[in-house]
Amino acid sequence: MADEVTIIGAGPAGSVAAVVLARRGWDVTLIEQHRFPRDKVCGECLSATGIEVLARLGLRETLRTLRPVELRRSCLVAGDGRETTLKLPRIMWGLSRAAMDDALLRAAVDAGARVIQPARCERIETSPTRIAVRDLVSNELSNISPAVVLLADGKGAFDRPRPSGDLGVKAHFTAVQDERDCISLFALSGHYVGLAPIEDGRWNLAMSVPAAKVKRFGGDLDRLFEQILRENAGLRQRMRHARRCGDWLAAPLPRFAVRRNWPDGVIPLGNAAAALEPIGGEGIGLAMRSAEMVAEELIATSGHYDASKLQRRMRHLWDVRRLACRAGGLMLSRPRAARWMASLARPLAPVALKLVGK
Repeated sequence: MADEVTIIGAGPAGSVAAVVLARRGWDVTLIEQHRFPRDKVCGECLSATGIEVLARLGLRETLRTLRPVELRRSCLVAGDGRETTLKLPRIMWGLSRAAMDDALLRAAVDAGARVIQPARCERIETSPTRIAVRDLVSNELSNISPAVVLLADGKGAFDRPRPSGDLGVKAHFTAVQDERDCISLFALSGHYVGLAPIEDGRWNLAMSVPAAKVKRFGGDLDRLFEQILRENAGLRQRMRHARRCGDWLAAPLPRFAVRRNWPDGVIPLGNAAAALEPIGGEGIGLAMRSAEMVAEELIATSGHYDASKLQRRMRHLWDVRRLACRAGGLMLSRPRAARWMASLARPLAPVALKLVGK
């Protein structure tokens, strides 16, 4: 009988793990509470780390059919409009989560994974492992007893980390006046904005915003964005003819390191394992790499994995990038530091880009 694994969450981490395991004969069940395709708060930049995972799985050309935008440069823009453009060491992709996640889930199904969707994991018990799953159509509750649970729901693992106090806010736009091979980062007081092209001539605008600032505008994100445009001349110039072509989405923005207290039989992946400052554009790539790494370890050990070993490998994957991205986010969120960052970005670029994983 094949080894059994249940994966909670069918985003990039969950679907990648499902592909790797199902192809090796594991009995894989994916539980996902949303119907795909669905949009999600995200910077929608896939780093070279993630593209390499796709290549190893033979899925790079499959996702190329979605027409991702090749991103070759990054532009840092201070509040006064001063800007510096850097060449990225390796190409990234601009691709919507709606398109990418749907394609990866289809790949998991093609590999042989069973999908329960829409369904929600309501409880995980350990020793022995048992999952309570609610079907969101019939409202029926059932139990699954796998050998291993991979938690890829993006919600911060088991002991919920302290809220960061910031929200991630995003929307898609058309008619943006910026280069189609460039990720632009805009400095504001207390937070920052990222702008990246995605498929079909659209742009993804994603913001890190203090929840207190959103509250001052009564949750009216259009009014908030009007104020943000007044705070950065470079962003205002690029968005002068832009039109929003999708809803505003908002979600808590987590930041936390790899946890050490995994329950027996449960392994977190992606943002359930650790959460980066999104400024570096490495979140999706690291989620996919963590999933590939854990799946390979389960296969190599026939499910008898060493949790402490996996935690060390996770920390090696995340820790330097997490600290470097946090430092970059803090600098971009302070006007004077942002101006200094923009003026010195070019000579410091090789070291900075290496630290964030580029």
